[in-house]
Amino acid sequence: MKENSSALYSEYIIDGVRMDESPAQMLRECMPPDIAGKVSIRKGEFAPVIDESRDPSPGISRYDRTEMAEYMRRSLEFLEKPRPFELSFPAFFTKMKIASAIIDGLWKEGHFRLEDIRLDAKWDWDSMPVGNMAAFHASAEAAGEYIYDLGASLEHFSFREDGGPCRVDFHVCGTSVSNTEPIPEEDAAFGQDKEEIWISDRRKCPDTASDDPKSWLIYIPFDTCAHRLGGSVLERIAGCPGDTAPEIRDPDYFMDCHEVVRELVEDGIIMSAVTVSDGGLMTAAGRLCAGTGADIDVSGIASSYMENDMMKILFAEIPGVLIQISDSDYDYTDAQLILQDIAYYPVGHPGGSNGKVTAGHGNRSDVAGILASLIYGQDSSEGED
Repeated sequence: MKENSSALYSEYIIDGVRMDESPAQMLRECMPPDIAGKVSIRKGEFAPVIDESRDPSPGISRYDRTEMAEYMRRSLEFLEKPRPFELSFPAFFTKMKIASAIIDGLWKEGHFRLEDIRLDAKWDWDSMPVGNMAAFHASAEAAGEYIYDLGASLEHFSFREDGGPCRVDFHVCGTSVSNTEPIPEEDAAFGQDKEEIWISDRRKCPDTASDDPKSWLIYIPFDTCAHRLGGSVLERIAGCPGDTAPEIRDPDYFMDCHEVVRELVEDGIIMSAVTVSDGGLMTAAGRLCAGTGADIDVSGIASSYMENDMMKILFAEIPGVLIQISDSDYDYTDAQLILQDIAYYPVGHPGGSNGKVTAGHGNRSDVAGILASLIYGQDSSEGED
């Protein structure tokens, strides 16, 4: 494995079209000014990279609903190792991994907001096969745009040649800094200190559910996109290509979700939580409720999105969270989420199902979800109360 500067600083010609910026230029735009100033452009130093885009594999997506538990088990097993990059869907996969890294940061101890987060990005890549460098350029472009739109920043990036599968990794850099904004005179008069911003590597809440059958499992998607299975773990393990990938496209909504959930974490409202990303909601439930079991009911999600395909609801990799809250905190959580127009879905309680994680559709009436779908459209939804 070795550093490859040419991949970062070269001009790219993809499908016969010269790209406007190199990967380094696009990534530089979401770095803090003090760090971006140290990243050179190095125009003309390397030969252009010429490549062609990779098209998704054709096929028909067919999945057996009776095998959901087996799909979940195989997804969890697949994710025990670093996940290969989904080369046919580079923009989606990159945004999903960025969102996953930032959401993972929600569960850490500390006091911070989304705009305080700095990310480290690392591409381990095989540059030889046709389509791989076009996918890398699309990944860098998606990373630069999405991190910038989220209001976060990129602290460091690297590209390494690797003969193995292509991979990308984003993680939140730990920090301990003070707010540099000046203190208002009226606060300074009372000796008020600057707000300290810090992020620890320790978790604030556990990633396994407590065995409290009265507590609630709440699913909160952090984007308003429709459910699709293209580029998902399910598509890879079942060998059923043919669907498109979710269009992660609503950074403003992500920011609202992040703010509310982070406040719930800092206030100690969330009993346990996991990130919903790789493997989707069903795989997240398998992690969170491995010790308790749960029967996940997706009726509210189905009616709100007008989506009848349970496999898409359960395994589409829309970034989000699955949290556990006590019954006594339900009304408070409901009020905080509704106040910020955050869609959320109670999907069940820990326990039951003989200690196994199962999923189903209760076929119950959800007037609020149906009305929201009619008013806001299929890609938008309102939470239940």
